[in-house]
Amino acid sequence: MKRLSVFLLVTFVFLCLVQAGAAITHEGQITTTPSQLNALKPGDIVSEVSGTLLLPPNGDQTFNLDDTLDFYTQLDNAKWSISIIINDIENPPRTFGGKHASILGMDLAYVSSKYAVKVKFTMENGVVPASFNSGDIILVRALEDDAQSNQVGAGFYVNGTVINTQALNVTLNTVASNLADLKTAIDAKQSNGVDVTKALQDYQAAKQALANAEASIYSSPTSVQSLLDTATSNINDATIALDQAWADQSVQQAKTMLASVDGLINEFTVNDSLKTTDSRLVAIINKRDLAAQAISNANDLFTTGTYSTARSKANEGNTLANQAWNLSLDLKTELGQGFSLPNLSAFLPILAVVAVVLIIAGVVIYRKKTHWDELG
Repeated sequence: MKRLSVFLLVTFVFLCLVQAGAAITHEGQITTTPSQLNALKPGDIVSEVSGTLLLPPNGDQTFNLDDTLDFYTQLDNAKWSISIIINDIENPPRTFGGKHASILGMDLAYVSSKYAVKVKFTMENGVVPASFNSGDIILVRALEDDAQSNQVGAGFYVNGTVINTQALNVTLNTVASNLADLKTAIDAKQSNGVDVTKALQDYQAAKQALANAEASIYSSPTSVQSLLDTATSNINDATIALDQAWADQSVQQAKTMLASVDGLINEFTVNDSLKTTDSRLVAIINKRDLAAQAISNANDLFTTGTYSTARSKANEGNTLANQAWNLSLDLKTELGQGFSLPNLSAFLPILAVVAVVLIIAGVVIYRKKTHWDELG
């Protein structure tokens, strides 16, 4: 007796689980007009969605007596025609208007051993709301709801996809504007010597994806958003590549300037025998070390992909290196290595002799000229 009780309890729980997991399914084909529902636009009319539903049984009944079969659509101005088929005999249809239609369980609950119950439905002339911009839209949904309006089991759905070409055009124009800004930035950096090879490759890919989107907006609107996403991704890649190349140029320029300063410092300490404690050289070295630290930070930031900050640090290092360079030039001038007038004191004796010779020559020429005038 105990085993029998356990068996009955398990059977009851199993039946409850079956009922809880039961789903509304359909028989045969679902008819839709238009046949393609994946490119609807606000204002489009769905002329028809129709089919036949198989109901989830409830114990020995074809449907739960206390539940309701509820139909719903997100379309405006829909007209419903719903008929109950009992043992393949179709009853006169019931008509409804609006987004909702319902059939009570008392009209669907029959002894399942004697009757087979189906529900035939037709939703007609539903209009895609003007406010529905894009995404999946419910054309027909059928649910079994209990007395508390809670869903029982899985429902039946026919969905469409709304694509707002006007909204797509707005997005397309935004992507086109971003692409134009990118080209302007590439041209500017290229004129300043930045390597824009990778950025140009991504720009061309974005340009092609945008052109494909423009060509598909009416012929194949479902593909447009994906193409625009691709173009946007390429634009982002190009922007990063351009920022990377710009930062790399800034870092390399700063390193080159620092190397020039190091060359002058080496010249001062080796050729001019200046000590590193010389106050004039200390100022240069301090600027040089600050520049080196900034450039090192820039290099680290570049390695981690923080290109904008790396460029800023590189520019800081380049400025400091330039300051050290200018101080070095001043020191070269002070040491007599810059441009200055020659020292004439060593040439004074020679200049005096030349002056005397020129005077004597002048007197001789003058006397000869005067003598010729007397004879003449």
